[in-house]
Amino acid sequence: MADKQVVTIARQLGSGGSYIAQQVAKRLHYAYIDRQILEQAAKELEIEKCELEDREERVQGFWENMIPGFALGAPYVLYPIPLRWVTDEQVFKTQGRLITELAVKGSCVVLGRGAFHLLRGKVPLINIFIHAPLAFRVERVMNIYAIPNKAEALQIIHRSDRNRRKYIRAFTGCDWLDTRNYHLAIDTGKISFEAAEEMIACLAGRPHISGTCCPG
Repeated sequence: MADKQVVTIARQLGSGGSYIAQQVAKRLHYAYIDRQILEQAAKELEIEKCELEDREERVQGFWENMIPGFALGAPYVLYPIPLRWVTDEQVFKTQGRLITELAVKGSCVVLGRGAFHLLRGKVPLINIFIHAPLAFRVERVMNIYAIPNKAEALQIIHRSDRNRRKYIRAFTGCDWLDTRNYHLAIDTGKISFEAAEEMIACLAGRPHISGTCCPG
């Protein structure tokens, strides 16, 4: 096994990607990089953690981006304006730097946040994409988040997919769903979480896997 190995896991909401990432980290005795990035980024940017949570893997809309302008040019506007405003670019760059700093220290599993692109050429990478059929994801989202009906779960899933794809496109230039960005794509509607964990762990044991890059 290589001295250092970083596994990045991109995932669709409801596919089980977060759970699998945690299990792989435990199995391989790798550090797990996820929520601590939010906490540290919020501290450095001097904003509330809850604000970053609302902006996770999401590009802000037109009106959200207009708020700083309103704040400067129209003091009578009644919108609730944060005491400190940070742009999507600032958030992405800060999180990207923090992820890189942690990844270069030793073997780890990094969940989401465009890590498959951010870490390319910096550390030995294995890039994984976890996905599942829509019906599978709807049922799982309903169970995990105690959502009472399929229509609401479906709306949440579609919004998550749309936001993540837009976010990755904006800041990496890659198509989040293009499997050429990954070494392995796993359909958890067909492959159990345990089997997925086994596949990733086995792949992590293979040396000399080069990082992928965006096609084009």
